[in-house]
Amino acid sequence: MTKLKREQFALGSFHYPRYSLKYFLDSAQRLGFENVEIWGVAPWAYPEDLSAADCENIRREIESRGLKHICYCPEQNTYPINIAASLPQVRERSLKIMEKAIQVCAATGSQTFLLCPGSGSLDEDFEEGWKLRRESVERLVKTAEREGVTMVIETQNFDDCNDMHTVAEQRRLLDEVDHPNFKAMIDVSQMTQFGDTVADNLRVLGDDLRHMHLTAAYDPCLDLTLQGEELRERYPYGRPISTHMDFRGGNNPILRYLKEMGEGGYRHYVTIEICSRECYIDAETAAARAFEIALESTR
Repeated sequence: MTKLKREQFALGSFHYPRYSLKYFLDSAQRLGFENVEIWGVAPWAYPEDLSAADCENIRREIESRGLKHICYCPEQNTYPINIAASLPQVRERSLKIMEKAIQVCAATGSQTFLLCPGSGSLDEDFEEGWKLRRESVERLVKTAEREGVTMVIETQNFDDCNDMHTVAEQRRLLDEVDHPNFKAMIDVSQMTQFGDTVADNLRVLGDDLRHMHLTAAYDPCLDLTLQGEELRERYPYGRPISTHMDFRGGNNPILRYLKEMGEGGYRHYVTIEICSRECYIDAETAAARAFEIALESTR
């Protein structure tokens, strides 16, 4: 039976924004991680704030601890960034920030860049919003190719995006852009919300599945026999669950997901993503709990 390996796991900095870069990296080292994913937010990783010297310092701090920077994820939802915006000035500003972010990704030592899809307005034409997103990705992937970076597109919940929720939508965008530096990723929270499965992702994406976010989610009435179109018909805005939380509070089957990824031959990275503010203060304890759960899949 094929299993995931310890060296495939990474610690994301998503719940460390109250700490310094050095503390986060020391924490990852103490916990036994070999890889890190950097969330591109203030105070030390927002792309617009970073000079070439800042990027070199981040890279040096990571590598001096024997760690590897495996993905850079600039914040694209809570900041005024939207690559699918219908207002040209919003979209242009967003693209310039993302182009800088891709450069930061490469300069800090990562070859993977996480891209969020942006969103059209709910009262605007769906296909027009999709067209604007595709054109934005086609522009950004040129920067990614020049910098030697692979962009991976993430699904989103309905609060952040009105039309990129499923692996089928990822597949459509991949096929339309059709570029070797543009691939896809899986976040198990969105997967659970919108009725896809690990098997769906492996089948639909194949070798284009290049990254994974491991997240905890909770639904008091979680019924995973309800999947696919049946789930989306009942919950058009996604299954009503709490997501991206402390791993001790979730009830989605994390170990089953990881087992299925291993058996499916997945060989890329799995980042532990904890975005819960309740974990901001004692971030390392939350990370340790999550890592211990994840490592059970390797035994």
